[in-house]
This record gives sequence, structure tokens and C-alpha cells, in this order.
Amino acid sequence: MIATTRYQLALLAHSQRYLPPLLGYLATLAILYSSADAPALPEFAISTAALLVVACWLVIALVGAEDPAQRLITMSHARRRLTVLVAPAIAALTCTMLLTLGSLCWAMLVHGGVPLADLGWGLLAHIAGACWGIAIGLACSQYFIPRIGFTVLTALPALAALLLVRWLPLVNPMLRALAGETAPARPVLLAAVTSVLALGLSTGMATAASRR
Repeated sequence: MIATTRYQLALLAHSQRYLPPLLGYLATLAILYSSADAPALPEFAISTAALLVVACWLVIALVGAEDPAQRLITMSHARRRLTVLVAPAIAALTCTMLLTLGSLCWAMLVHGGVPLADLGWGLLAHIAGACWGIAIGLACSQYFIPRIGFTVLTALPALAALLLVRWLPLVNPMLRALAGETAPARPVLLAAVTSVLALGLSTGMATAASRR
């Protein structure tokens, strides 16, 4: 698993497909963390939403970096189909965790420190956002949709629904809670649990699809 994940990270670095989401995310943080007087939790809501989109982009880029024939060669070397299928998700999760640490550290530097409770909810929210983004990315990736145009047309409405639809009790309630509308505990915990379940479901679907 470690070797295949390293291979995926090297593939991502070589393809340079990480540059657009990385630059966009850093620009978002630069605009976001511009005032030391602003509360941290609402800022975490925005950076979490941005990270969700970045995670989706990264996993779609990783899955699409290899054509089906090349993926079969990778599977033959790895000797385990599941390892190769899961590696893009793990590689994307690794990247998003680094971006999460960067976001939290940036916030602490700008604000001169962040309350531990706010930092904990921000960390958990970012993890939930990353897992949801990877789950959506896997479901819209080349595993299921061979053409990138159709992938974009599928992923964008899914991301918009998660981020903007209020009555969908997954990500939007968490973001609104971080923004100060309600207490963050229940929405953040619910989003974290459902994100792990969604990621497991997407991984299982990708595995089943590869066996057809």
C-alpha cells in the first residue's frame, strides 16, 4: 500500500495536475486569513468548503492520470487490485491533510493562536470535507465515467448540492454551524461520520466496477 501510494503521489507530481487546485486553495487562504480580528470558525468553514473541492479535483486527476491499460500493468505489479484502486484516495487524502495543517497553522499565525476547541472543530471539519470530496471524486472518476467532460458535469452538481443545499444534512449544516448559526458539535460530528461512510461506499463501488 505504501509503495502504490508513493507511486500515485509521484504520478501526481509529474503530471502537475495538482497546481491549479493548490494555487486556488492558497489564494483562498491568503484572502481568508487577512484579518487578525476575524473569528476563526467562520474562516474554517470557507477553507473546509475549498478543501472539499480540492480533494475532489485531486482524486479525479489521480484516477485519470493512468489509462485503463496502464492501470492493468500497475495492478499486475502490485498484485492486489484493491491496493491500486484505493491508492489514489489515500494519496489525495495525504495531500489534503497537508493542506489542512497548512490552513490551521496559517490561522494560528494570523490570529496569534486559536482556542483549542475551535482548532479541534476546524480540524475535524477539514477532515470531513476532504473525505467527502474524495468520495465524490471517486464516484465521478474514470472508474465510472470515462470522459472528463461528463465527469465535470457530474461532479459539479454533486459538489454544489453538498455545499449549498440546506436540507441535505451532510456538509452544508456543518459549514453553517462553523459560520456561527448553531453550535458546531453535532453538525461537525455528523458530517465526519457520514463522510467516512461515503468514502467507504465510493471505494467499494470502485472495486466492484473494476471487476466487471
